[in-house]
Amino acid sequence: MVDLLMTAEQRQIVESVAGFLEENLPVGRLRPHAKGRQERDAMPDMAALGWFLLGLDEAHGGLGMTVTEEALIFREFGRFLLGPGPLATVLALRVAALAGAVDLSQAIAENRLTVALANPVGAASIGAQVSGTFQIFDGAGADYCLVIGEGGEAALIERAGVAEIALRRSAVDGLVLEHAVCDQVAAAASVASGSDLYVRLSLLAAAMLSGVCEATRDLATAYAKVRVQFGRPIGSFQAIKHKCADMALRADAATNLVNFAAVTLAAGQHDAPQLVTSAKLLTARYALLSAKETIQVHGGIGFTVECDAHHFLKRAHLYDLIGGGAFRQQQRLLADALPLPELAA
Repeated sequence: MVDLLMTAEQRQIVESVAGFLEENLPVGRLRPHAKGRQERDAMPDMAALGWFLLGLDEAHGGLGMTVTEEALIFREFGRFLLGPGPLATVLALRVAALAGAVDLSQAIAENRLTVALANPVGAASIGAQVSGTFQIFDGAGADYCLVIGEGGEAALIERAGVAEIALRRSAVDGLVLEHAVCDQVAAAASVASGSDLYVRLSLLAAAMLSGVCEATRDLATAYAKVRVQFGRPIGSFQAIKHKCADMALRADAATNLVNFAAVTLAAGQHDAPQLVTSAKLLTARYALLSAKETIQVHGGIGFTVECDAHHFLKRAHLYDLIGGGAFRQQQRLLADALPLPELAA
């Protein structure tokens, strides 16, 4: 029997991460002209707290925990709408460690070198040399770009070595999107296909999407309790009540599926990739739907820049794209479907 409840140690980790993010990186930082720390400013502190080393084994300088603990903190990252930077850093550490690039791994762990995530667009060749078209998320100022293929192949390339980079406007708050074309760019560290890096990428993105599901549920229900219309809180009206209840059910389903996929992957079960793909597909659908309904629950103010609801919708779209969007996850799930047992005549 699989226990999906957090242990006391895991709960302590989650509470510590949530407390730090609440104090240093609240969702309000994404508002126009917001003052205070931004995500890039807090990355050195995250590195110092050991968050990026959590799931790396001790032999490679990590803390020796599992992908289950990583998924728990990435759920909090999703609740506070962090960008792909921490995700790229965690996986870049693993790539460098597996490739035996000890100095590079240590520099990334200490945030002396920064990494941006590069999402493949179409077919790409990833190995000792990298070729293809990529979308780089928040790559300005990064030292390296991390590219991961669906077969588990991965590489770290120097951003300065990418010849063609064009800036693209992004509708996601505070995010810089770049269109890059690589042609036989040498990798500073690479891992051959067959690793679990793509599965980990998908799982942690799904964990961030489950965090969006939880945060939108909380945001909508809190507003429904205080917004009064016709002399009553709007949460007492059936239409709003049902939306909030549906968001709560979606958040529970998304969180439980991500937890189950994480436990399965940590245990090395053969069906872990299929479960992770299912989690990525479901959490993306639920996060987008809950984010849209949160805007609706807020009514007219939900469509304005003063309300934080729209930030969750934009970030849900971003997290969905990481490792391939919902349509690509459907294709993968159908291609990897387990054979059904034959029915008796």
